[in-house]
Amino acid sequence: MNKYEMKEGTGTLWHDNETVVHRKGSFLINGKKRYGGILESTNDQGEKKYEFFVCADLIYVNSEDEKQSEKSPDIGGPITLDNKKYKFGGWAKESERGNPYTSIGLKEDEPKEEKAPF
Repeated sequence: MNKYEMKEGTGTLWHDNETVVHRKGSFLINGKKRYGGILESTNDQGEKKYEFFVCADLIYVNSEDEKQSEKSPDIGGPITLDNKKYKFGGWAKESERGNPYTSIGLKEDEPKEEKAPF
């Protein structure tokens, strides 16, 4: 059985020194300017593959001074996926074999209640 079971709103990002970013740019879709690009990497058989990626939003590095606690994310920010707003958080980790990775979490952003003007 796999030791790591992915749960809704969580994931892992890893370093990939073999991937090449061929193009980055912007495009307009549904009236909204989006950013994306083309990546080149290889599949398990060593064959080249190309991926089109779309940027969800900008995220920000949290300095040690900005972190509210040890559990605060190292990187994060508000992002939008499939027209839903999420809070993104990423934590720098190291595997048992010493490989660096980023553990990520996405939490659907609760709409803020509008206060009555009186």
